[in-house]
Amino acid sequence: MKRKSYTTFAAIHLGSEMISMQITEYRGIDKYKIVECCNKRVRLGEETFKNNIIPFSLVNEICDILLGFKALMEEYGVEEYKMQATTAVREARNQIFLLDQIYSKTGLVVDVVDMPREIYTKFVAIRNTLKESKVTSDREGMLMMDISSGGLGITFVQDEEIKYQQNLHVGIIRIKESFERNKRESMHFNRALTEFLSSTIGSVRRELQQDHVRYLVLSGTETELVLKMLGLDVAQKVHRIAAEDFQSFFSKMRKLNLPQLIKVYNIPESVAELVLPTVLLYEQLLDLVPAKEIIVTGDRFIDGMQLLHIGTKTSEALCKYWEQELISLFHCIGKRYLYDKKHVTQVERLSLLMFDKLAKHYGMGERERLLLRGAAIVHDLGKYICMRSHSSHTYELIMATDIIGFSDRDKKIIALAAYYHANKLFDRTNTKAPAIDKDMVAVVAKLAAILRLADALDRSYLQKIRQCSVNIKDNAMVVQATSKNDLALEEWTFAAKASFFEEVYGLEAVLQRVED
Repeated sequence: MKRKSYTTFAAIHLGSEMISMQITEYRGIDKYKIVECCNKRVRLGEETFKNNIIPFSLVNEICDILLGFKALMEEYGVEEYKMQATTAVREARNQIFLLDQIYSKTGLVVDVVDMPREIYTKFVAIRNTLKESKVTSDREGMLMMDISSGGLGITFVQDEEIKYQQNLHVGIIRIKESFERNKRESMHFNRALTEFLSSTIGSVRRELQQDHVRYLVLSGTETELVLKMLGLDVAQKVHRIAAEDFQSFFSKMRKLNLPQLIKVYNIPESVAELVLPTVLLYEQLLDLVPAKEIIVTGDRFIDGMQLLHIGTKTSEALCKYWEQELISLFHCIGKRYLYDKKHVTQVERLSLLMFDKLAKHYGMGERERLLLRGAAIVHDLGKYICMRSHSSHTYELIMATDIIGFSDRDKKIIALAAYYHANKLFDRTNTKAPAIDKDMVAVVAKLAAILRLADALDRSYLQKIRQCSVNIKDNAMVVQATSKNDLALEEWTFAAKASFFEEVYGLEAVLQRVED
């Protein structure tokens, strides 16, 4: 029997307004085709944002839809699947019961993604589309705005690096549910909503006021409706619109209340209730930066799911590109808090040399390597606030920062590794130590132990070590450092920090100096 030359993958998205499935046959990142698309409208967001709960009737409806999807997956011979839920499920108080019901009735497992991962998944899809359309962020910046039902992701990209990222709980359905029906029909609603949005994104305005933005890239739930109202072809994946044309459209829209909007554009009330906050939010975003051109893409969350899955499975080069793009954000965060770039670059380099020798034998992989890189870059952030207790401030700053592409768990591991590179683990006298979940202890300890030694190797902050090699032999990790300089400070610090490493890895840590 001839073996199939392709793999069949199903991406399923439990969104706030829609449950979607996309079935793809793929051989590589440039060799795939979508063979089936299914979309079933379910108003999860309205219930969650209003009552913080998904009612029993909707749970049954979701399970029935997913059973239909599962039957279709079997017809197509799906070999791999991924189902992810976003804002509505994430914020529902009865989330755990919903997930249990889905598994009990369908056998399907749901991954509930947090907001930074949600925004990143969409970001990957949009970036890929823009590259195919030859739209780049060289020299002039690109401000990407993804508006979902429950949130707004703002990402600034310049010179192919992520320079700024912020996620806000300002979504279309969330805005709608924040204002009662009588308020939405009032002539004062537009002004009140405009003021509400302006105050909400004020911090972003201050952050980006010095940046030059050529493109404002808009994507999200209601972009299709806006395109229709503009008289544009919604089937087209990328639309490039002059900023003044958008402004003209906004000027017209601003004069209309809800009943007038329904009449002028001949749209249902349920649609109009979502269009109005969408348009007013777009207007605020345009006012945020003087972009020369507006780009609207039709990319959905499910497109990002598909791209990330296929890319991870088939393209090492693309994975490396994605990783470096994420790392650029850590450097951006570091610059915000005046980090020592030369020092953190040295610590990152030395950390990875040790990690690459240890990883295979200690159950660590590419994800842990990425977390270590992030921790190495931001391990000293707290010195911006206070030198004396900088590790506590480092932890707090990392935890308070949106880091696109990293889950809340990932971020906490990074923050804890940065904290414990300078503090003892399980020190009962340290009453201010951040809490650490039991399932995180092992990975945090492994990363912190490496980071502690790498930091010790540049204790002088002078990057004395030009070359370095790491070898494992005779129950020891031997670090051979080549330097023209005196390494007395680094040798003393390394020896003092080695005991924790030895406890975690069961290896003696040995530093040997090699003359340059």
